[in-house]
Amino acid sequence: MSGITKFLIWLSPRKLFIKTQINIEKSWQGSDYGGFYVHLNDLNVNSKVLSFGVGEDISFDMSLIQAKGLSVQTFDPTPRVSDFIQPHLQNNENLSFSNYGLGAEDGEVLFYPPENSNHISCSVVPNEHTKEKAYKVQMKKLPSILKEKNINEIDLLKLDIEGAEYDVIPDILKEGILIKQFQLEIHPDLFPDGRQMTKKLIRLLLFCAVFGSKKHNSQ
Repeated sequence: MSGITKFLIWLSPRKLFIKTQINIEKSWQGSDYGGFYVHLNDLNVNSKVLSFGVGEDISFDMSLIQAKGLSVQTFDPTPRVSDFIQPHLQNNENLSFSNYGLGAEDGEVLFYPPENSNHISCSVVPNEHTKEKAYKVQMKKLPSILKEKNINEIDLLKLDIEGAEYDVIPDILKEGILIKQFQLEIHPDLFPDGRQMTKKLIRLLLFCAVFGSKKHNSQ
């Protein structure tokens, strides 16, 4: 069956209370700031792991590499991230990096810096306070990336893409890509109606996890 088979959600910064649908064995991988819960038993040395939005904290990615000996492909269009990650790439053959982001369309988009210049998390969500500093970055749809990387299905997909998830996830689900495990950080505070948007997104994820993406496509 195409679609998501398992997903774990972290809501940031405001938390919504979501009833647990199923209890599974899980472990926290990475730092307190940049980590996620993972079902490690689903992973092995051959697992296909894609990590979008790494910023300057690759503790999650390195934790998976150390725990399972697998390879992690990381992605981030932020120029500062490219500089940060280069030394780590030289020291670890299981870590790779692409300097573009995940989008609902292929092409360039405006990227808005955070209001605090010490922070690194840029976003495609317009920000009136930083619009004068916005710059263009390259985004690619997930099917385009999988074709480029010669990947047919994903064992673990991690998204921390600063508000773009509300457009990207519905687009991914339409494609019917098999995603065995999905780690997701959601950012409701970036939108006035973020809580409602988040509830709708979670309902969509639950539906596709139960019934499959192809059934969703036909609705």
